[in-house]
Amino acid sequence: MLRAAKWALLAGFVFLLLPGASGQCIPAVCSLTFTLQSDASGLTLGGSSTNSASMSFGSMQAFGGAIPSGVTKITAASSWTISTPFDVTVTCKNLTSLLPCNLATSASYVLTATLQSADAANTWKVGGLTLTNVSASTLSSNASYGQAAYTFALTVPFSEPSGIVSNQINFVAIAN
Repeated sequence: MLRAAKWALLAGFVFLLLPGASGQCIPAVCSLTFTLQSDASGLTLGGSSTNSASMSFGSMQAFGGAIPSGVTKITAASSWTISTPFDVTVTCKNLTSLLPCNLATSASYVLTATLQSADAANTWKVGGLTLTNVSASTLSSNASYGQAAYTFALTVPFSEPSGIVSNQINFVAIAN
């Protein structure tokens, strides 16, 4: 019994000597919540306020035709571009907040975007960065939690035959 008491006492000293540690505090675990939302001045997203939203521009053309509310269309010499703002909301909750703890949750996060499928003809952009299906584009390396506005843009060359243009953008938020 004396040996058990020695080991318990030694273990207590180890916890006290660790810098920044406490017997009552376990490391903070951050749970991220990611949602896409319609921007007040942009196209209304299908599934707004979820983590899987969609944009439907309807039937559009480079010259003439109707432009959906919240969408901008620019026609250049060899292509045309449609764009709209949308919002991203990322929140972080401390999952270990049941006990008093002085360890803070993550103060910021990294947000990346990747195009799901290769598109050799059209140019897909978020926040001014061109997306590919090969590597993730870093939209922000030190974003603050809360809501942030981004702009989506799709450029279609005049050489592209008419038809449906569709793809998927995968966003990843990782706590710093």
